[in-house]
Amino acid sequence: MSIEFSNVYYVYSPKSPFEYEALKDINISLEQGKFIALVGRTGSGKSTLIQMINALLTPSKGEVKVDSFINSPDKKRRSKNISELRKKVGLVFQFPEYQLFEETVEKDVAFGPKNFGSKNEEALKIAHEALKKVGLDESFYARSPFELSGGEKRKVAIAGILALSPEVLIVDEPTAGLDPKAAEETMALFESIHQEGVSIILVTHDMNLVAEFADEAVVMENGKIVKHCKPEELFGDDLSAYSLENPHIFQFALDLQRKGLQIDPKNLKNVKDMASAIKRAKHV
Repeated sequence: MSIEFSNVYYVYSPKSPFEYEALKDINISLEQGKFIALVGRTGSGKSTLIQMINALLTPSKGEVKVDSFINSPDKKRRSKNISELRKKVGLVFQFPEYQLFEETVEKDVAFGPKNFGSKNEEALKIAHEALKKVGLDESFYARSPFELSGGEKRKVAIAGILALSPEVLIVDEPTAGLDPKAAEETMALFESIHQEGVSIILVTHDMNLVAEFADEAVVMENGKIVKHCKPEELFGDDLSAYSLENPHIFQFALDLQRKGLQIDPKNLKNVKDMASAIKRAKHV
């Protein structure tokens, strides 16, 4: 499912003292099946942009095309079946566990399928399959979602989105507030979902995640897209201009390089890659 922004602008509170132009002439095409990182400082326009993709927001000018769906301020061009779009494009907000509301885990995950027309028994079956995908077995079905750990709550919230079988999954700061183990499990989950053919758009400040998981990086600044490139083409630039930092692995490799070890920092995604690079460099 391809995504295309054409001359998109968005203005909050137009014609008021609080008018603010959040997006300015956005033009970008995002290919199906990619793992894309969307980065930039707070207030750069990232959250506004992702809400355009499943039509939670409508452009002030321009249009967003997601496959055959069109999100446009022109009512004649705007697609009518927006509910189908939202089924295909799942949006996991930051701290999605705050949106849990049902009395049991399985009921919470089954809510989406039921809302889109599935009968109760079918919805529960879909919910159980989604919970299995996120690593929660039948012992969680009848539990209250409010009694779970932070990482488990987040998995339930993600399962609720997966229950709709999205083709695109947008995740906003998915590791925020999680301990390192839960954060690692969460990213492993998204990687496995991506391997099944689902496009992932990851909104993050964590450039370590960008280095390890992303195929492409999109950098936003002041409501504009200033870079769209492979992650390794981004690292090494003065990222402080966008309130970002180089990944730890990249920075460590640069330090080793300065000490004479022949390592190419742009080919490293994680600690395993770093260990292999050091081993090779020592045998040169």
